[in-house]
This record gives sequence, structure tokens and C-alpha cells, in this order.
Amino acid sequence: MKSFSTQPGVDKSILLLHGLGVYGESWGYQAQALAQAGYNPIAPDLPGFGNSPAQARYWSVRSAAEAMVRLLDRERINRTVVCGLSMGGTVALQMALSYPERVTGLVLINTFAALRPSSVSEVAYFIRRGLRAYIASPGSQAELVARRIFPYPEQAEWRVRLIESIRASNPKIYRQAMLSLARFDVTRRLARIRTPVMVITGTKDTTILPRVQQAMAERIPGAQRHLIAGAGHGVIIDHMDEVNRLLLEFMANIYPS
Repeated sequence: MKSFSTQPGVDKSILLLHGLGVYGESWGYQAQALAQAGYNPIAPDLPGFGNSPAQARYWSVRSAAEAMVRLLDRERINRTVVCGLSMGGTVALQMALSYPERVTGLVLINTFAALRPSSVSEVAYFIRRGLRAYIASPGSQAELVARRIFPYPEQAEWRVRLIESIRASNPKIYRQAMLSLARFDVTRRLARIRTPVMVITGTKDTTILPRVQQAMAERIPGAQRHLIAGAGHGVIIDHMDEVNRLLLEFMANIYPS
């Protein structure tokens, strides 16, 4: 686990949950801004990723959520804002639904309540990813994923880092996570969420399409929705300043001074 807090003991916490194939350190830009504003950002590696050992026989969104609650127990944090990107967003949703007493606010970034590709291009993309991950190795689809998330020439450095991160992932855990995400569906339970929710969508996200995120937001009572023009799936990097501004505004409403 990596905590970026510069103020030990601060209870204005936010749990930052990363996407598939990356680690807690991917939240560096947000964690720094949050810590400087007096909050306590906690950016762990999810179970089986990075330096975090697998904590269940089979990786699932539910088991990852359970592991995050145990982490809060160890940190003596009763309630926290939970923020998740993509895969991390599904874990955040699971926490809000299974452990509502532990979640004081929810931020969902480029994520989904159910992953159901509908267009031919979407279906083809996920089939190519799945075949490469299962027949060869997760690392073999790293370039495919990275080029979709960071497609522009000026994003070459981020693309290289993502490829390296995916290739360093545990192949078994990566495959299990892909399968769990494909099966994940909490659509019918979204109306039960009562905590404040902010949904952030990159308008150029081609991994989790904006219409999927809109459908999710519409089912969550009172959810705020913010579109970041021109942002892709890696919005916390390619539009970090806008994400940071929205996070700080949300945190100020949750933890008024």
C-alpha cells in the first residue's frame, strides 16, 4: 500500500482504487494534490497486483472489495470516500453496495456497473484482448490496450509505461480479473446507493463508452455527472488538472471545514 498523506492522523481520507494492469502509484498526480489540500489519500495496490499478494483463491471484484474493507480496519478508518477508475470503480461500487456504512462518498471514473459491448468495434476489441490474454499471455495484449488508452503521439511515454505495467502483472490474476469484470453486473442494485456520488467521464473514452457511464449514473440517486472534453480512458493522467479540481470540490463538500 502506498499512502501519500503528509499529515499522519488526518481522518479526511479518500481510498483511490486503480484500473486493470496498473498499480496504486498511478494515482500519483491526484494523491499529491489531495495531500497538499489536507486530505489523507490512500492508494493501495489491489490484491494480486503490484506488491499486494492475492488474498483469495480466485480474484473477484467482491473479494477485492472485502480486502479493501480489511485495509480500512487496519488503518483504523471507519468511513472514507472511495474513488475508483475503471476496474477500481467496480470495486468501489461493490464496497458502496456491500459495506455502505464504510463509504461516505463515491467517485466513479470511466467505469461501469455492467460491461456489455454493443457495437461491432467494441465486441471485436474485447474479443482480441481476451484471446491474446488467455491463449498467449496478458502481456501480449499490452500494446493493444495501451494504444487504445493513449493513442496520440504526444502520449508515447504514458503508452510505454502502461505496456511495461501490464507486462509486469501476474498473468493468472490478470486473467481472473478480466473474467470477473466481464461477469460484473450491479445495475439493478444501483438505486440502493444513498451516499453522495460523482461520476467522471472522459468524452473520448473508447474502453468504457460514455453512454455506458451515463446509463450507470442515471440509475444512481442524486449522482453528479461531469464530462471532461477530449479525455480518454486514462483521464487521471491525460487530464489530471481537471480531475484534481473535481476531486477537491467533491472532498470539500464531504468534509466541510
